[in-house]
Amino acid sequence: MKKSTRTLRNLLYLIKPYWSHGKLYLLGRLATPLLLAPALALVDVTLLQAVISAVSSGATLAQTLTTAAAYSAAWFGLQLLHWGFLLLYDRWKIVEVQAKIKRSIYAQAIATDYKYFDNPEFYNDFTFATRELTGQSEQALGLLGQFIGLVATSVTMIAYISRLGLWPVVIALAGSALGVFAQKGIGRLGIARAKEELPFERKMDYTHRVFYQQPFAADLKNPRLADALLSSFTRSGNGKIGVVKRYAKMNMLWSAVNLASQMLSQLGILTYLIFCAYRRGLGVGALAGLFAATLRLSGMLNQFADLSGQTMKTGLYAEKIRKFFALESTIEAQGGDTQKKPAPGAFALELRGAHFAYPHSDFALRDLNISVQPGEKIAIVGENGAGKSTLAKLLLRLYDWEGGAYLINGEPAHSYDVHALRSCIGIAFQQPNIYALPLRENLCVYHDAADETLRRILEEVRLPELLQGEAPLDAQVTREFDENGRMLSGGQAQKLALARLLTGEFGLVLLDEPSSALDPLAEYELAKLMFGSANATTTIMIAHRLSTVRSADRIYLVANGGVAEQGTHEELMALGGKYAEMFNKQAENYVAK
Repeated sequence: MKKSTRTLRNLLYLIKPYWSHGKLYLLGRLATPLLLAPALALVDVTLLQAVISAVSSGATLAQTLTTAAAYSAAWFGLQLLHWGFLLLYDRWKIVEVQAKIKRSIYAQAIATDYKYFDNPEFYNDFTFATRELTGQSEQALGLLGQFIGLVATSVTMIAYISRLGLWPVVIALAGSALGVFAQKGIGRLGIARAKEELPFERKMDYTHRVFYQQPFAADLKNPRLADALLSSFTRSGNGKIGVVKRYAKMNMLWSAVNLASQMLSQLGILTYLIFCAYRRGLGVGALAGLFAATLRLSGMLNQFADLSGQTMKTGLYAEKIRKFFALESTIEAQGGDTQKKPAPGAFALELRGAHFAYPHSDFALRDLNISVQPGEKIAIVGENGAGKSTLAKLLLRLYDWEGGAYLINGEPAHSYDVHALRSCIGIAFQQPNIYALPLRENLCVYHDAADETLRRILEEVRLPELLQGEAPLDAQVTREFDENGRMLSGGQAQKLALARLLTGEFGLVLLDEPSSALDPLAEYELAKLMFGSANATTTIMIAHRLSTVRSADRIYLVANGGVAEQGTHEELMALGGKYAEMFNKQAENYVAK
């Protein structure tokens, strides 16, 4: 594909969101330069000619002033139309459209398979798209509008000066050709520099996030840690400075070529006009108007040169943004009316010879055979790094098994609409996310519930302190936007995550070490709540403290990538294997010495 065709397709790709979210706005943005730009240019150049012609032809002062006033009124009317569009429509509509464009980035992230989030290159593309898409889409639309305006105005100026001959146009085109060549060089350098700067900018952005996020504030009081982060920021900043310096000389060279093209073009046109004044006897007014028109034409052709470089740069940015949106997702794409929806009620789960391995890693889960009946309470235990949390992600279909079978209610898990499936699965992770939203919305991330129900749930999970004050369910959680917002401890955050699971019915509840920040007594009480008879949902708990899973219907010990032991607590203790060893070792920590 030719570069020009590819560049055009990239620009249209960036402009497409404006067509999707604001067709009338897009047409207005393009009609403005098409109609107003040449009209304003024509008024500008003919005003000078009309005034000078009036003076030189002996018109009265009143006639000359009237002429100037008429042209000025025309100029004012055209400018009023332009600013009316900007202030009454453009300024708020562009905010609306750009908000929708940003939302499309977040929607794409949601629709992207979880596996990509393990890839640093994905984060480069994600960061680039988040930072650049709205700006580059606006840039592309601006470039298209500018191109339309330049073409319309150039045609108008060429028609105006055609009585003088085509030499001014030829001279201007020659200078523009050199300018295009220079702008292409500048554009290539800009893209190369941006790519080299990106890794340094990401590291600087990371330091920025750490320093402004509240959870890191206490750690940053450690001088050694603070110095390490500041040193990393300085190194990254110096790396970026080095990239800028390395490209500075070449940028200067290309910029000098571009300036030379403009200077030579203007000098050539001026020389030709001087020749016409002496040899062809043009009147002063006509000569002044033609001089203004030819200089404007020259300037616009030079703008074409600038536009060429900017267009190429924007087109290359578009290719990188398209890379993010072009990612193929196999799991997240499995949804729609053609996919089955899970039946209501507790799930039955089965893994038959299931295996999974991370790319470029020695870690693997091999030949897993696990069977869970509807309503059973299952525990997954094992040492750190055994793959317990990975198993939870596989059950949630954040990843897919590479082999074997994963069945839900006797059907392959991938036969279900993945989004409908996940809506039937409640999960509480070891480090739950608490959002800068009212307490009610933090609780109702899975199901809506009446205020009385939410109050009862908070009592059940031992969070009565969150019910204090006026309208406690409307209170903001975190102080991201409200200095009076509720700040939760690690234990309170874990209790809140468990409270979310009590707002409605699930087919499956996954608990990934959900109470590690709690004291043993609080952890025991919450384990009893989740494993008690009142909870009829199929429940799988991944636990580190084995005392919390004693009442599970069945316990699976994962080791060396597979199921090493299984049974009830009593059966595993009688077996005297790894589970018994781990349980007894943990029990020693609670025996007074």
